[in-house]
Amino acid sequence: MQSLVKVKRSQPRPRDRLDGLVGRLTVRLRSCSRALGDPSDSYLHVGTGVLRLKVDEARLKRLAESARTKSQLMKVVEDLGREIQLDYADFTTVRGLVVVPGASVKGNVRARLELSFVPSSGYVRSCLIRASEEPLEPPPSGQHGWRHFRIWSESLGFARESACDYTEGDEVCLLCDLFGTAGLEGLIAFADFVGDQVRLTSVDLPTGEKLRVAPPGSAFSGTITFTNLKAWEVGLLLYGMGLRSLRLGRPVLFGKVKYRRYPNYVFGVVRYEVERLELAPFSQMLEVEGLRIRPGSRVKGEDLDKLVRVLVGLARDELGKELLDVDEVGRLERLKA
Repeated sequence: MQSLVKVKRSQPRPRDRLDGLVGRLTVRLRSCSRALGDPSDSYLHVGTGVLRLKVDEARLKRLAESARTKSQLMKVVEDLGREIQLDYADFTTVRGLVVVPGASVKGNVRARLELSFVPSSGYVRSCLIRASEEPLEPPPSGQHGWRHFRIWSESLGFARESACDYTEGDEVCLLCDLFGTAGLEGLIAFADFVGDQVRLTSVDLPTGEKLRVAPPGSAFSGTITFTNLKAWEVGLLLYGMGLRSLRLGRPVLFGKVKYRRYPNYVFGVVRYEVERLELAPFSQMLEVEGLRIRPGSRVKGEDLDKLVRVLVGLARDELGKELLDVDEVGRLERLKA
């Protein structure tokens, strides 16, 4: 039996005082579009998880009214049961606005970082917060999860200790300190990303699945706030969004059916773009490699490109070979269906 890799844990930093960088990122999430210079057109689906059923309500009412006995009513139910169809699975909306929930953005960024850590000297810096019994060998082609495993095989090919739970212990891993876990509030918070005049469309997949989706080029804007972070940890947050040397990140995978490919549809290829970084008036100064960002000020444009490059570089220097650099979209495209 393969031995467990230990998760490197320590006591989380205090939540009752300000000590570090405090600020906000204004971020844009966009589904990829060739018209915008991306490698492909990609639809996006972020659903509610609720399946709608479609039934002829007028026919249901007429038949129910015509039933005189219990057996007749049961016959009506049986007949209608054969006629009920699944309707289109909705995209998430809030007060009539098309949105990508902040929880979905958080989960996307966090999962990418969790899967980017590999062991060093017998320890790995991150647990898997949604830890299930991950297979240690690649599932056969076509089996559930086979693409996911092949893309992230370096970080899924070993067994690690169980996920952090602050209600049962006083130490957590790096990512649970940053993003939170059971009994511990995170230092990074994600607001909902609201669509910019997104017009949803309906698609019918060859599998019979029916989805309401955002078309290629659809954009959603939101904010990510951070408290008490170090400069390299802000860089790690940017890294989790696919940013490397510019404020516009490379294509990454997001949302439902992101691993599947169909003859006429590509799903879940998106880009994150940081539009500005603001420090709160009570933040520490951000001073790195000749850059001085004072509390209460903001950075955007070309200056932000340089800042992203420096912060991501600090994260890579801090973590070294423990941090993978996986082109998930490129790996997915190279996989055979």
